[in-house]
Amino acid sequence: MSPDLLPAPVEFHITSQDSNPVFQARETVERIIQDWGVPLSRAGISDLKLCTSEVVANALKHAGSECWIKVIWTGEHLKIEVQDRSLRLPHMPKAGEDDESGRGLLLVESFAQSWGWEPKGLGKTVFFLIRPDVLPDDQLLARLVRVAAADPALTADPVASEPQVLSARGLVLA
Repeated sequence: MSPDLLPAPVEFHITSQDSNPVFQARETVERIIQDWGVPLSRAGISDLKLCTSEVVANALKHAGSECWIKVIWTGEHLKIEVQDRSLRLPHMPKAGEDDESGRGLLLVESFAQSWGWEPKGLGKTVFFLIRPDVLPDDQLLARLVRVAAADPALTADPVASEPQVLSARGLVLA
């Protein structure tokens, strides 16, 4: 997708007064990326929803009763920004074995490509990046052509009765 065709970022507002605000935030983010056709597998969407839930829950719990979520697709990665009105910096507390909370940012660090924060106005923005894990059809075809060109043994044998078929990972399928 060329930069000219990238969708405009979408921003929406969530408050703790909303009915199930964390659920609402993650479902809205999922709907946006599906409308855009962002190439994420089911596992990638699960990672995205988990990270969204954790960052939004942290903003609502530790930074006040509202936050703004911005969804940005760059063509290379998905960036989710959660802005709040607190200057309190995000941190990863050392959660004890029996603690029921305190692991949110550790989960984000584990499932996102990267994460961070920056001061913004009277508060801050916490963001994370998710890289696509499914290739669009044109990129998949280009990869298959490169693999076939690099290894002539993987191309069809003109003498063979049945041509060989390449999988997405460049493996010969029988």
